[in-house]
Amino acid sequence: MSKRNNTKPGYGKILEAWESPDEAGEPVGCISTTFTFAPAFFEEECLGRFLSLDTTPSDGVSYLVEREDKLAQTYAGVLVDQRHARGMRSLRWDLLSARVPAAILHAKASILLWSRCARLIIASANLTEDGYRRNHEVFGVLDYFHGSEAPLAALTDIAEFLRRAASFAAADPTDFSPAVLRWNSFLDRVLKAARRWGTRHPSHSLAKPRIFVVTTGPKRRNALESIQEQWPDNSRPKEAFVISPFFDPPDAPNTPAQKLWGLLKQRGSASVQYEVEASIEKFDDGEGILLHAPEALRKAQPTSRDNIETTFRRLKLDGDRPLHAKCLWLQNEDWSLFQIGSSNFTTAGLGLGKAPNLEANLAYAVCHRCNAKASRLLAQAWLGSDEVPADVRFLQEPRDDSEDAKVKGEILLPEGFADATFASDAQQAAFVELRFRGHPPAGWRLLFEDRDEIVFNEGRWRSQRSPSTVRLDWREDRPPSAFRVMWRGSDGMAWWPVNARDAASLPPPSELRNLSLDALIEILTSARPLHQVMRRWLQRHNVGAKNVEAPQLDPHKRVDTSGFLLQRTRRISWALVAMRERLEQPVPSREALNWRLWGPHGVMALVNAIHREDRPEQEKIFLTVEIAAELARVVPRHATGGLQRRQVRASLHGCIREIRSGIPLDALRRFPELKSYVKRTFKEAIA
Repeated sequence: MSKRNNTKPGYGKILEAWESPDEAGEPVGCISTTFTFAPAFFEEECLGRFLSLDTTPSDGVSYLVEREDKLAQTYAGVLVDQRHARGMRSLRWDLLSARVPAAILHAKASILLWSRCARLIIASANLTEDGYRRNHEVFGVLDYFHGSEAPLAALTDIAEFLRRAASFAAADPTDFSPAVLRWNSFLDRVLKAARRWGTRHPSHSLAKPRIFVVTTGPKRRNALESIQEQWPDNSRPKEAFVISPFFDPPDAPNTPAQKLWGLLKQRGSASVQYEVEASIEKFDDGEGILLHAPEALRKAQPTSRDNIETTFRRLKLDGDRPLHAKCLWLQNEDWSLFQIGSSNFTTAGLGLGKAPNLEANLAYAVCHRCNAKASRLLAQAWLGSDEVPADVRFLQEPRDDSEDAKVKGEILLPEGFADATFASDAQQAAFVELRFRGHPPAGWRLLFEDRDEIVFNEGRWRSQRSPSTVRLDWREDRPPSAFRVMWRGSDGMAWWPVNARDAASLPPPSELRNLSLDALIEILTSARPLHQVMRRWLQRHNVGAKNVEAPQLDPHKRVDTSGFLLQRTRRISWALVAMRERLEQPVPSREALNWRLWGPHGVMALVNAIHREDRPEQEKIFLTVEIAAELARVVPRHATGGLQRRQVRASLHGCIREIRSGIPLDALRRFPELKSYVKRTFKEAIA
């Protein structure tokens, strides 16, 4: 189902992996994990492609309307290591902060779900501009759809890993926040949708590649153990090739190198080759080549064996594009195994120490005797390299020039600050719910994300007897995406992300709030996308207020008939037919259905717009009853991967009951026939 890629074999643009495959259907949702993070890049580039946005931020209001409209009908969440879970964003997607004890969330995995396809992306690239556009990175893609041969075990394993990873964003393992619950619910939906996609049992044919995921983390086996377990041959690999921008500190024994030698065959010849970055440097004795790797890699070679060798090569990198790819290649006479992903060749990256990182990798095992083509295709993704002279120099100090390096002076959010959730009550009054765990550090205070003004502090908290949950009334126009947190001695600010309780809590863009009946009718009866209709509507509205129209000479056209009862009813009737046709279309997700019914241009918005009109009460009641009758006539259509008809009907009945509750029958005492019609219509509609 992938779109054709005309780039060099083995190479591609990772952003294109976020675009919809052919015949994939409507977008349902996506999740990602990353170490470093750029919210604006993710929102504009990754989500923009996943949602197939026609607009860009430079389009102003049109972009905001289209983005909100499409995000409201899908789910999106990103799990980021706590050191980088920061930045202003739209609350239409979740930002989870992973607090991994003594380690980091370093995995770069994404699952994208459309109504007829699921896609798994495992990469070395962080969700940043550098990761997706500048660095040398590596990524793999598995597509699941009807007839796909992608292994379901890989999707199941990564889903279990991502569920476990999200638990590090939960302050209380017994009481997950709404954002963590949404994350897990999405994973459930992916597995349910994909259960008939892909292959459930691995092929026993040697001609078929074997694909599996390799993950590390607390209470998980290390990467080399996983590879050894999955190695498809009884004989061990003979050769190993490593690409990594990061290694253990130069002054320590290199545990990953020692363990790698233990993975290779123990008798006969064997070799390990490290292909790394190198630079020309000036030393006391002249100019030379500095390998960006420690000499401990060479010293890790066993001294008790003959016919073994450790070699180094200098990678060929394009211009100033830094290396960020992490690759491991193992092979013997029959098999090759290629692992790609987030694991640097370090103790933490391979999960070998007491504090393993959360890492995710994808491994391909190919019998190159039986499938030379697949083996050749894998080899095309390996970076080229050159030999280096014998007098090459090695790093003497750890590297700190990569986005994977530890941030100097980083300020982490203390565990006392648990969850922050934006919500609204039944009267649409907005508030932020803050949950605390234990006692935060002394002298703490919360500031707005974009200005130095205190929102809440320790003094006010203690005056309320230090509750575990605090509700802050929110009167700002825009919901907060985070708070900045300071405390006594913090010497800086930490970032406390805010997520929405649910989509219904979020206000729509100001351009979509309280739309007039005329605007809603135009939206419902137009075949154009919402953002295009709104752009034309706003332009016409603004221009009409400034320009004086030429006088109309035709006496018939000089009469405005739009206010006549017959004309008004006819226009609304057209809108109701269009509304019914829209509701009968297959619905990809619960979010999309709720948006159609309760969104700013949905069914209840139309009902509310009629109630706001300056019309006789009996006329408004008649029109709203007609909306309920039209909902009862809806015949939902089902498509693969979408909601079932019974689910759609249940929501339609809920909407009808809500309309019924807003009709004051006492106002119809003087109109017995209309009162009888109202009762009969609702009785038939909810039957």
